[in-house]
Amino acid sequence: MERRSFLSVGGAAVLALAAGRSSTAEGAGGPAAAVEAYYRRASASEDAEAFAADVPALAHPVSPLSTLAEDVPMAFDTTVRQELADAAVVEENVSADRIRSISGFLSASLTDEELESIAAENAVVSATVVGGDGGEFERRWLVATDDGEWGVVWPGEPEGPVTVVREYYRRAGEAESAAAFADDVRELSHPASPLGEVAADVPGLFDGARRQGLVEAAVVAEDVDAERVRSVSDFFAGAADDETIETVAAENAVVSVTVTDGDGDEFELEWLAATADGEWRLVWL
Repeated sequence: MERRSFLSVGGAAVLALAAGRSSTAEGAGGPAAAVEAYYRRASASEDAEAFAADVPALAHPVSPLSTLAEDVPMAFDTTVRQELADAAVVEENVSADRIRSISGFLSASLTDEELESIAAENAVVSATVVGGDGGEFERRWLVATDDGEWGVVWPGEPEGPVTVVREYYRRAGEAESAAAFADDVRELSHPASPLGEVAADVPGLFDGARRQGLVEAAVVAEDVDAERVRSVSDFFAGAADDETIETVAAENAVVSVTVTDGDGDEFELEWLAATADGEWRLVWL
């Protein structure tokens, strides 16, 4: 694997390594065991540099974790103060497209050949991690096999509103045309959202998104009420009846995003996302 420098990595990508919670492996040598070994070795290490020296033995050969450990060992400083409480496999053999969506940083770090090698046999492990302050949080690890041995590849956020927003901008950046991206918009949209119809009728409205790059995304509000849902936009409020509004209000989140335009200038937007049959989908921005 060609060596890549991680010294210019943004803080968000590096800090993603610090999430998770303590775990128990499901079967010796399986995908959950790989995550358990990672946190066990971290908590037993004297410091971040000592753990960074162990990371290559725990990581999949094409994982950027090994190079990160060499270039920026202090990225693991928080990890060594964590313990795994639980780990369980939640998905198996996710597709190459799904792997790309886990992290833009991971996607940019892998060649197509490396990506396919991970897609050949992999699993997503939900890890419950206890932080240094005693609080618990979830991290979902992608793990994969190499010569029959499971190794950690990269941590990602649990499925949630931020995930669907990130997927929107990832697909926008890869779409060959506004019309092609319109198909993605319909797939990512909530059934109660007019986004899908707008994309079908006027795909050119989404052409600008293809020239935007996502810098940061974070949930800023959860389960906002019907009045707040209506206030998202006059167009959405006019297109949605009371039943639709109440459907969106049942479980939702507001995601603040920072994006760059074609000139590299940054600006902020807010997305409203909501669940449909347990899956997060876009409503409006």
